Amino acid sequence: MKRPPYTIALLLACLPLLPACDDAGKSQHAKSGNTRAMNESFVTQLDAQGYFRGLAPEKAQVLKEDFRQKGWMAIFSESPRFHHADAEDLAEGGICALIQKVQPFLVAQGVKLPELQDDVSDKGYVVRVGGVSHKIYDATDLKRDASGKEPGVIWGLAMARGFAIVDQLLESAGSAERVYAINGGNDLSALFLTPELHRTISMQPDAEAKDGPYKPTEEYPWFGQPHD
Repeated sequence: MKRPPYTIALLLACLPLLPACDDAGKSQHAKSGNTRAMNESFVTQLDAQGYFRGLAPEKAQVLKEDFRQKGWMAIFSESPRFHHADAEDLAEGGICALIQKVQPFLVAQGVKLPELQDDVSDKGYVVRVGGVSHKIYDATDLKRDASGKEPGVIWGLAMARGFAIVDQLLESAGSAERVYAINGGNDLSALFLTPELHRTISMQPDAEAKDGPYKPTEEYPWFGQPHD
């Protein structure tokens, strides 16, 4: 049976597109191969710098595979380094609870956790660590927050000063690990890294600075968080 003339014409018209389709397929395959190689190199760097140290072998392998598959985004995978830390909860007297939550990681770093106490009132918020008082915010800060001109200021201060307490505990134990923030507000998380690991993660080609780990500051309104 003869093909209709328009079918033959259509086939002839498509012939020049075949090399382009082949090139596109090769390009996609090459890109996929480059990503796998980049992620494998990333895992090697993280391993050498101690990211997986302390994990049971099977858990380390699972986390490494996450990095191979997801690349930079695997910093959000479940691990002893990564913890949700809602800034609203911190500001309402949750800093000691956060410290207790991350206690296994701290103990692994040689931290001997002293007695902890939250003291929250209409005069402010103080955290006592082994009898040493750390001001989180005071009545003036509460007024700043309530005025409507600086909403969320006590959330930011609770994050910055609460994380600073954790860093002091690590430093006193002689650990190079520090706690970094990711995002902020109700989406705040804590990620433990050494400065070397932080540099490695931040320099990854697929890293998103605004979603990456940062050191909190007390500067309103972003408190150190990268932003556009």
